[in-house]
Amino acid sequence: MLEQSNQSPKNKYIDNEVSLLDLWLIVWSRKWLILLLGPIAGIIGIYIALTSTVYYSAQILVSPTQSDTEGGGLSALAGQFGGLASMAGINLGKSGNLDTAIAILESRKFLSEFIAEEKLLSVLFSSEWDSENQTWLNPNERRGPSGRPTDSEAYQLFSGLLSISQDNKSGLVTLAISWTNPTQCKLWANALVDRLNKYMREEAKKETERNLKYLKEQLEKTQKIEIRESLYSIIESESKNAMLANAKEEYVFEIIDPATVPEVPFKPNKKMIVITAGILGGFAGILLCFLLHFIKVAKLHSIRNT
Repeated sequence: MLEQSNQSPKNKYIDNEVSLLDLWLIVWSRKWLILLLGPIAGIIGIYIALTSTVYYSAQILVSPTQSDTEGGGLSALAGQFGGLASMAGINLGKSGNLDTAIAILESRKFLSEFIAEEKLLSVLFSSEWDSENQTWLNPNERRGPSGRPTDSEAYQLFSGLLSISQDNKSGLVTLAISWTNPTQCKLWANALVDRLNKYMREEAKKETERNLKYLKEQLEKTQKIEIRESLYSIIESESKNAMLANAKEEYVFEIIDPATVPEVPFKPNKKMIVITAGILGGFAGILLCFLLHFIKVAKLHSIRNT
């Protein structure tokens, strides 16, 4: 009696133990669920892949134009006359700053002006634009009676299409634009870099003109030889910046490889969508097999207990 009592927990444990063979038999007994749900999910995946909006991506490869030589010369000048230049509000090492250029390129102001100048609003929101009557179709509280998308909406949409990456080793920058029309991708990518170069060049011209005006005014006010020599050196540096801004069209980014019309869609990955849907359908079938089995076992236990 005692021996039976000692063996009882062990036998109970063995009876409740589930082997891989048991799991396989559970799945195999209801294999029709997997054979049914897998293809159904695959068909749904095919439908999603065929009806999803196709996007293309055009890339332009550029290189920052500031050379090591220029950077070294400006750094040396900044070290020698940095105190005097900072008093005058002049930053000798500012020209051609890559981080500043990328920040401007991604800024709301720059992209909003680009959208307005290129007249992209009706292109970005083409589904809401009635080209025949030249009116917007969805007036609401945010947009007002005209239904025109706001600048904030346009910026959020366009900035989501833009991606910028930099190779830390080579320093090269890749700008990519994704959109449903491959030709527009190419045009926008090239136009963005061109507009940034023009914008930065004009800003540099304005800055050097302000700096030169201020420096010449200070030069007339002082008679100290040391200060005048320092001012002449800073004026020379600013004059070089002005010449560079006037002469160089690719002021911030030199185009290494311009964007071309992409031939292959960027997304969606139709094969991956179908394969993933089929796999998920198969897993759903397996889980349903176990669920039905455990429901059946629970009912049997309930009947035995009653």
